[in-house]
Amino acid sequence: MNSRRTFLKTLPLVPAAVSLNPDKTTRNDSPIQELKILGKIKIVKPKEIRQSPFGIGCETLDRALWDPKEVYPWMDNLSVKWARLQTGWARVEQEKGQYDWKWLDESVDGLIQRGFRPFFNVSYGNRHYTEGERGYHPLLSSEALAAWKKFVTALTDRYKDRISHYEIWNEPNLAGYWKPDRIDPANYVKLVRETAPVIRQQAPGAVIVGGVTSRLPYNYIRGMFDSGIADLIDIFSFHPYTTFPESYNERIVALRRLIRKHNPKIEIWQGENGFPSQPNSSGFKGEAPWTENVQAKIMLRRLLNDCALDITMSLWFLIIDLHNYPEGTDQVNYKGILRARPEISPKVAFNALQHLGSLVHGQVRTKNALIHLLDGNKPADKDEYNRLSNGVEPTLAQVMATSLETQNGTVLAYWSTAKALDENPNGKTHLFLWDWEDDGFQEPVLVDPLQGNIYEITDTQRIADQDRYRSVQDAQLFRQLPLQDYPLLIMEKSKVL
Repeated sequence: MNSRRTFLKTLPLVPAAVSLNPDKTTRNDSPIQELKILGKIKIVKPKEIRQSPFGIGCETLDRALWDPKEVYPWMDNLSVKWARLQTGWARVEQEKGQYDWKWLDESVDGLIQRGFRPFFNVSYGNRHYTEGERGYHPLLSSEALAAWKKFVTALTDRYKDRISHYEIWNEPNLAGYWKPDRIDPANYVKLVRETAPVIRQQAPGAVIVGGVTSRLPYNYIRGMFDSGIADLIDIFSFHPYTTFPESYNERIVALRRLIRKHNPKIEIWQGENGFPSQPNSSGFKGEAPWTENVQAKIMLRRLLNDCALDITMSLWFLIIDLHNYPEGTDQVNYKGILRARPEISPKVAFNALQHLGSLVHGQVRTKNALIHLLDGNKPADKDEYNRLSNGVEPTLAQVMATSLETQNGTVLAYWSTAKALDENPNGKTHLFLWDWEDDGFQEPVLVDPLQGNIYEITDTQRIADQDRYRSVQDAQLFRQLPLQDYPLLIMEKSKVL
C-alpha cells in the first residue's frame, strides 16, 4: 500500500525532459478551404467522461516495455474511458509460489486515478509451470492448470473492486500465442471453461470477455461456438488489423448473426487494432503510405466505423511506441499515439483521439436515419431529392456515413473509404439526411476531428414533397461539403461552441 501511495503521488509530475505542449505534434493544420473557422474543439478530460465507446491499449507492461510513471501524465487529457492491461502471470509470480503485485497495482491505480476504466487481459504462461511465457497456455499439465487457476483466483480477489471486465487470453488462433501445441478452438474454449468460473466465483458481477481473435477467421470462430463458448462469456472481442477499416463490415455483420444464433445477449468489442505511423514497424505493418497523418486518419475511421456497427467498445493499440519489440530485438512497433524517443511526445493520432473522444462519448448508439452522398461537382436540388426518394439515384461510391446519438447530441459522420493518404484529397459532396427520429439539425456546424477545427456551414436547405397525393417526406440537404479520406462531423453549434 505504501508503494502504491508513493506511485500515485509521483504520477502528476512530468519528467523535465518531457513537454506536454500539444504543438510539438506534426499534425496537418491546413484548414479546409472556403469555410469559416468558428472555433476549436474543447478537450474533455477522462475524469469528465462517464461513458465512452473508445479505449486505448496499455499492453506489454507485463514485459516492462514502458514505464507508466512517464506515460500516464499524458493520459490526463486523453479523452477516452477504457484501457486494456495484460496481467502478466510471469511478472507477478517470478518466485514460485510468491506473488508480487506492485507493478500491476501501480498500473491499475494510475489509470483509475486519471479517470480511466481499466480492464484485464488475463493471458500467457509462467516458466515455473509451462515451457515458456508469452503465448504458452496452461492446459498441458495438471500442475500448470492448478497454478494458473490459483493465480487467477488471487488476481480476481485482489482487483475485484477495481476491475469489472476480464478478457481471457490473447489471439488464441495464432500459433505464436497458442503454444506449444497446434491451435484448436475447442482447446481455447476449454481454457475459458476452466478460467471463467474462477473469476465469477471471486467476483460474481464480473464481465467475461472471450474470443479475442486475430482478425475474424470464420471457421475458427464457428469452432469456438460449436464448443460452447456462448454459454461462458458476456462479450466477444476481436482484433481487425487492416489498412481499410471498412473492409471488415460484412464479416462483423456475419459475426453478429452467428452470435445471435447462439446467445443474443453477447456484446461485441473491437479489442485491439492499430496502424504504424512510419515504415519498418514490427507487428502488423499494413500498406504504404506510413505517416502520422495516415495513422490518425485510419484510427478515426476505425473507431467511428465501429460505432456505426453498434460495437460497444473500440480500442486503439497502443498508447506509446514499443522499442525492443519483440523482446531481444532492435525492432520498433510504431503503432503508439505517443513517440517514445528521443522524448515522449504526441503524434497526430494523440490529438485526433482527444478531439474525437471529446465529441463522441456517453451511451453512444446509431440513430435511425438515411444518409445519401452525391458528387459535389453535380447539381443537388429537388430533382436529385426525388430521384433519391424513388431509388433511381445511387449514392456516391466508396463513402461511409452514420448518425450517432451521443452525450453531445447527434453526431453525423461521413468520409471517403478510399485509401488514406498523407495529403488531404479535398473532394466535395452533397449530403441528404432523412432523420427518422428527430428533425435533423437546427444550427449545424462542421467539425474536423483531425485538425480540431469547427467550421461554419452555409449552404443547407430542407426539401419536402410538394405532391398533394402523397405525404410529406422531409430531407435536410447540405451542399458542397468537403469530402476527405477521414471522418468529418456535422453537429449542433450549441453542443460544441
